[in-house]
Amino acid sequence: MTPGLPVIVEVTNTLALPYTTGYQRLVRSLVAGLQGPAGDGLDVVPVVWPTELGGYRRLLPDEERRLAAHPPGGRATRRADAFGPLSPIVRGVADLGLARRARAGADLRRRRRALTPDVRALSIDIPPLGSVFLDLEPGWHDPEPRDVLLPRLRASGVHTAVLVADVMPELFPEWFDPSQRRLFGRWLRAHLATTDLFVCISACTERDLQRVARDNGVTRGLRTSVIPLGADFPVVEPAPVALPPSLGRFLLVVGTLEPRKNQRLAVEVFDRLAPRHPDLGLVLVGKEGWLVGDLVAGLRSHPEWGRRLLWLEGVDDAGLAWLYQHAFLTLAPSRYEGLGVPVMEALHHGCPTIASTGGALVEAGDGRVETLDPDDPDALEVLVERHLLDATFHEAATARAAGYRAPSWDDSARRLAELLLGFGEVPPPLVGGR
Repeated sequence: MTPGLPVIVEVTNTLALPYTTGYQRLVRSLVAGLQGPAGDGLDVVPVVWPTELGGYRRLLPDEERRLAAHPPGGRATRRADAFGPLSPIVRGVADLGLARRARAGADLRRRRRALTPDVRALSIDIPPLGSVFLDLEPGWHDPEPRDVLLPRLRASGVHTAVLVADVMPELFPEWFDPSQRRLFGRWLRAHLATTDLFVCISACTERDLQRVARDNGVTRGLRTSVIPLGADFPVVEPAPVALPPSLGRFLLVVGTLEPRKNQRLAVEVFDRLAPRHPDLGLVLVGKEGWLVGDLVAGLRSHPEWGRRLLWLEGVDDAGLAWLYQHAFLTLAPSRYEGLGVPVMEALHHGCPTIASTGGALVEAGDGRVETLDPDDPDALEVLVERHLLDATFHEAATARAAGYRAPSWDDSARRLAELLLGFGEVPPPLVGGR
């Protein structure tokens, strides 16, 4: 049997997180697809960069099992959160460089004690000539900076490809803290300087990537392509989520709490409609992100908190599937999305959906969702109330959702595999002198 094209995929960040967000779902689903029939012709090798080795190694059996499983959605808890009113101060101290280095040093000593010859045997020095390094996860968080790693791979004759979900920190820096902008910018500029293939999750992301490349003075032609993203859940039996009896018809918003997700719009419209519709509820699902401290405080002090207004963290796939199936409407109010998988997931479960026109959400909606400006609470109020009052109108939206046929993750992996197999037809960078 002819050996497949070696494809090295780093999953350090994915395995380090004990929860799943959209990005981790994407990584796990695509790796699984590429390792299956959709990846025929490829030899996909997931790797991690443990600090104790100073380089990549193959996964341990336990890591392979964890990569194959989708953990529940995240809870934004940290040890510093146990200090009550002093938690913000403790978190600030914990984030200081000295504290981070102390924690890293302790982790390194612990890992070195656990390092065995069997683990060392899994190390990978330089990937084989002509192989592909696929930067699939949020690599700006990974241990090896890309402006160091990518030139080294290129000099060793390794092709490079990267998946780009969005370039929001470059387009909307006000939505991110300085450290996020710095890490993402360094990662992106390293790829713009070196990488052979940019795989985008939407036409919107592809256009914005090209725009950012021009703004950064990139003159070489970028090779870009768009792949469809799957919206099929892992096969699980939907599991009921315990909801208070006071929660009747509920609006569902799925996504990490952060400024651009615009959950504030959903809360404002709920506040307007709740007095007129006593059976209306709002359920937010997702971990706490950044720059939303006042939003979180407002939720927890809301008069309907725990009754008609819920914020759920740590929801697994079975619970999320049940919520999609039982929601009255799914709202996707984001000011920008690289695609908007929650819209696709909602439609996949037959849930009528209202989405904003932010970024690629219109693409994700496939002509089956109602859309509006993400900064127009009046329009959203009117539209949600029409659903509440006009059963025929609501049933028509439900029928549109029921007709949706989601791309599968195997479809995504198959298209990505086609792109990667193209590297087998061109000489390695070192040989080609590119």
